[in-house]
This record gives sequence, structure tokens and C-alpha cells, in this order.
Amino acid sequence: MWQEYVFLAGSIVIMISLIPTIRDEEARVPLRTSVPSVAVLFVQTLAFLSMGLTFSAAGTGMGFGLWTLIAKYKS
Repeated sequence: MWQEYVFLAGSIVIMISLIPTIRDEEARVPLRTSVPSVAVLFVQTLAFLSMGLTFSAAGTGMGFGLWTLIAKYKS
């Protein structure tokens, strides 16, 4: 399905936009921002997997990983 590639592309763009936050040693992200992002991306990853959308699940899974790092180290 072509839609899977659209979801993956969106995930990649979002992940690229998070790189400056991860690299900035002084960046602080409130837990009220990062924890909901982690939760939503986790649920989306499971939903994509249940529909057989492997690439979409991989994209949201990587986003989940990045937001988890932000929640742990930048909050």
C-alpha cells in the first residue's frame, strides 16, 4: 500500500526534526510533552503492526525510541 510509505516518510521527517533537540546539551523538554508522545507512538506502532504495515511500524517505532531518549535525558 502506498499509504504505508506516506506514514514512513512522515515519521522520518519528524525524526530528523528531533535531532537538534537530542544533540543540544542544554535542551530541556517537559515531561508533559515527551511522555504523551512516547505513549502515542507506542500505541501507533502496535496498531501499525496489527495491520501488517511493517514500514509504518518501523517509522513510528524509531520515533518512539527517540522520544523515549528525550524523555529520559532531556526532561
